[in-house]
Amino acid sequence: MGKCLAFACILAVFGVGGVGAACSSSEAREDPPAAAAPAPAQAQAAPTGPRLHAEGQGFVVDVKPPAAAAVGSVAKAQVVLKPTGGYHVNKEFPTVLAVTAPTGVDVPKAKQAAADAASFEESGAVFEVPFTAKEAGDKSFAATFRFAVCTATTCDPKNEKLAWNVSVK
Repeated sequence: MGKCLAFACILAVFGVGGVGAACSSSEAREDPPAAAAPAPAQAQAAPTGPRLHAEGQGFVVDVKPPAAAAVGSVAKAQVVLKPTGGYHVNKEFPTVLAVTAPTGVDVPKAKQAAADAASFEESGAVFEVPFTAKEAGDKSFAATFRFAVCTATTCDPKNEKLAWNVSVK
């Protein structure tokens, strides 16, 4: 994708001008205003539970918390992005996973870019979130995941909110 189109995709994330960018075309297209477009269907977690799964047009995101975590030991959660329905991950988009750790938990790199991912390809991406808990108990994590998925004619920036719990022994 060209720099001009990458810029148009970035502008779309911030809602400037309602521009959608083409990933493999040299033309940008005008989209209808966001208020007029129906929101993509998204899986809803139980109101009281964490949001381990997000789904929309062209993507699925799953959080895989560790099966076990112990005080003072490093454990890892994974955030997995899979494009669907003819979409691919936009490798030029400024992808960011920003994790908010609970009190008493250290996350060495709370903000990760594409270069920090364990895997970052057009076919999908995997981010690992290592953490160390200083005390036992149930720990609730939150994250914001910004990425874009594209087809041959359009790029769709996404901003998903995720949450997960880890029981630390």
